Amino acid sequence: MAEDLLLRSLPEVFQVAARTSPPLAALGAVATDLHAPVRALLAGLDRTVDPVRCPPGMVGYLAAWVDLDWLTLPDRHSTTRAALAGGSAPLRDLIAAAADLSARRGTAAGLIRFLHLATGVDGFTVEDRAAAFHVVVHVPAAAAAQVGAVRRIVDALKPAHVTAEVRLADALPALPAVPAAGPGPDEPDDETGGSPA
Repeated sequence: MAEDLLLRSLPEVFQVAARTSPPLAALGAVATDLHAPVRALLAGLDRTVDPVRCPPGMVGYLAAWVDLDWLTLPDRHSTTRAALAGGSAPLRDLIAAAADLSARRGTAAGLIRFLHLATGVDGFTVEDRAAAFHVVVHVPAAAAAQVGAVRRIVDALKPAHVTAEVRLADALPALPAVPAAGPGPDEPDDETGGSPA
């Protein structure tokens, strides 16, 4: 069938000759075999450029398309990159949400969404000290192992005129003070020596 498509694309003189000439028919079969991988790639092109379904080797390339390749390149301060936990899955999520993230860039909501997708952890907060041109990013305890990646993301996404600080939240929130247990309204105080009825 693919060979028929190839022959139909040739001038009529070749189409007629291919029916009676074994060498030309063989040449057509070889050309069809050479085109098979290209045809297969074009048939699944939607899968190749979909960040969720693309092959692993394509994820970094797609990240470059949407200006997220800085997450895959070495950090400028070291020879290693702050890898995102979870392999390529967070990067795939970021690529899929790139248009929304780009529209929110420079906002606290955009930074929180980006950090959530990059780490897979909820609970990031951004304290904006606008008067001092400073932001404090509070990292939930569940993302403590990813603080290096969080710092790199905050440095890359914060507005240029703003300084940023990354703080790790306490592992457990402080519990409210519990009042000391005293006698109930119908119970006499033990200090008076009374006994319950």
